[in-house]
Amino acid sequence: MTLRDRIGPFSPAQATLILIAVTLVLRMIGGAVVGWGTGEAYYLASARQFHLSYFDQPPVSLWTIWATLQLTGSDNLLIIRLPFIVMFAVSTWLVFDIVRRIHSPLGGFFAALIVNACVLFSLSVGSWTQPDAPMVLFWLATIRVLIEIFFGKGAQRPFLYWSLAGLFLGLTFLSKYHAVFLVAGTGLFILANSTQRRWLTHRAPWLALLIALAIFSPVLVWNAQNDWVSFGFQGGRALAESGLRWDGLIRMIWGQLLYMVPWLALPALYVGVRALGAGARGQFPSGAEPGAAALFAYIGWPVVIFFTIVALWSDTQFHFHWQAPGYLMLFMLMGAWAADRDGKAVCAWLFGSAIATLVILSLLVSHAATGWARAVFPGDWEDPTALQLPWTELGEALDDLGAFGQGELFVAGTNWIDCGYIDTQVSGRLPLACFGSDPRNLEFNFDRQAHTGWNAYVVAQTPNADRVPNAHSDSFESIEHLGTISIERNGVIELGNIQLYYAQGYRPR
Repeated sequence: MTLRDRIGPFSPAQATLILIAVTLVLRMIGGAVVGWGTGEAYYLASARQFHLSYFDQPPVSLWTIWATLQLTGSDNLLIIRLPFIVMFAVSTWLVFDIVRRIHSPLGGFFAALIVNACVLFSLSVGSWTQPDAPMVLFWLATIRVLIEIFFGKGAQRPFLYWSLAGLFLGLTFLSKYHAVFLVAGTGLFILANSTQRRWLTHRAPWLALLIALAIFSPVLVWNAQNDWVSFGFQGGRALAESGLRWDGLIRMIWGQLLYMVPWLALPALYVGVRALGAGARGQFPSGAEPGAAALFAYIGWPVVIFFTIVALWSDTQFHFHWQAPGYLMLFMLMGAWAADRDGKAVCAWLFGSAIATLVILSLLVSHAATGWARAVFPGDWEDPTALQLPWTELGEALDDLGAFGQGELFVAGTNWIDCGYIDTQVSGRLPLACFGSDPRNLEFNFDRQAHTGWNAYVVAQTPNADRVPNAHSDSFESIEHLGTISIERNGVIELGNIQLYYAQGYRPR
């Protein structure tokens, strides 16, 4: 047996299953002890009501949350996160299976290990209730069918396999708009590879696009009913602002490298360049299916380049995860490339990367749950894990006020971020309104006219207790400031200035 056949006492497939089992358990532990992040809390609040689609994302992730709420009757942390954790476990197997098909079982295991050693994939995509988990799952399922069409026996039954590709492509579109890069990259590959150009005149690929469009149609219907707000919102993020933002471009470059882990991201980019250099029909690395590297590169590189360059003229803030599908393609190629080297140094690098990520995430998760780093590093420093803290004190205050036993009462926040955290404490027991200029999905969950005359508890995170009465005096007959709430972790105040008000006589504007 060679190293290509075994990893210690295990075959690559067995090693991949062990990797999936171990990481599944670790993510379940983390999912049970760390509170909702900003995006997760917001998506949970958005999913309280079912819609055909949503303001800032297609619906699959929110439908998953909604279905979990309906089936279990619980919004427990782990229960809501578990479907997403399982999705990533399946995605890890698909990564292995894809690279096994185009190169070798060892390459498949290395690719699976690389993806799990990446902080972004292991934590955000693999553990949290984000749109990326279903997007990655269906993206990989689409790729798996495409490689069977282009490099396997799928061409012998074109309508069946292209229909499957259309099904998974549609589900990818229904998860996240990134799916457009799957279409563009695949089309570029067909155009560039002379052995695949016949698909341009074949009816099966066009059938696949029609199937994908049909599956995506709920998004189109909902947007048509709501002035195309989702496309406007997402498209507006890429529109040019005044002047070039060189600082934004630099921040986007170092940010994505940090999220993807530099010692994995930089080699992946190198491998991606080599894949482009091999040409549309070239074989890279040795032993791979001729042309497979080009397919992966044509799909992956545009994602990385576009979402990096857009930061030059648009405020992308800290959305360093937008390039993730592109790196996913390059990571799979890197797994095959690493297997081609088949040496101790490569094993030390990849297993060392996985161990480093495990240590980093263990420290972050344990601190987010307990706050131990405050004792080790005393001082007044801003803790980013405070964003994962539950607003338990707010829930207790509302409970003490008897809020959940009153009729014609709702709870309101003043922006989408606060509203997400508020929702985790209200848990659907009262209607939730989200005031302000940027309510996003939550605008569609609250019928303002139907709540005319109702009273409300209004919550706002601000040091200025007069801000809410000044800003919303026209919306209520009266607004009374009840007090200020602080969020603590192990006796340390991590978040303060959460103002609570009682407002009477709602008057929609």
